[in-house]
Amino acid sequence: MAIRTPISMNNHLHSAKTPDSLADRYRSLDRALAARYVQLILAHRQRLAAIQRGVSLSEPMRPRVEICDQPQSHYITATFELPGLKKEEIGVHLTPDGRLTISGDRRAPHLLANTDPTHAMYPVKELRYGRFERTINVPAGLEVRFSI
Repeated sequence: MAIRTPISMNNHLHSAKTPDSLADRYRSLDRALAARYVQLILAHRQRLAAIQRGVSLSEPMRPRVEICDQPQSHYITATFELPGLKKEEIGVHLTPDGRLTISGDRRAPHLLANTDPTHAMYPVKELRYGRFERTINVPAGLEVRFSI
């Protein structure tokens, strides 16, 4: 047994042909979500490709630092975590107003960039490569002595 309900004229006026119909709103929302999803997927693929090439697309890395200020000494020691870098690859800049900036570029080893199957393989890549920069505030009027 089927139940039939009468169709009024008001229901017929809101068909799928009107621009404000519910179906049009859902289609519009669906297109917007699909476009955003495609943008996110493309951005993710671009980041992955850059990571594989050893290039950073985002802000420069911020190396970790330890600062030691011994009261009996005239020195403040800032130790930055920069493994594998040579002294010439690290930039040190101190402004007169007391901002110490350490910067440089940490490049991936040539073995990471090589796609030849006879070379070493890296199934796990957790180290970050690319530009780094760290600025810390220090008392004005300091002089920098750089040592590794």
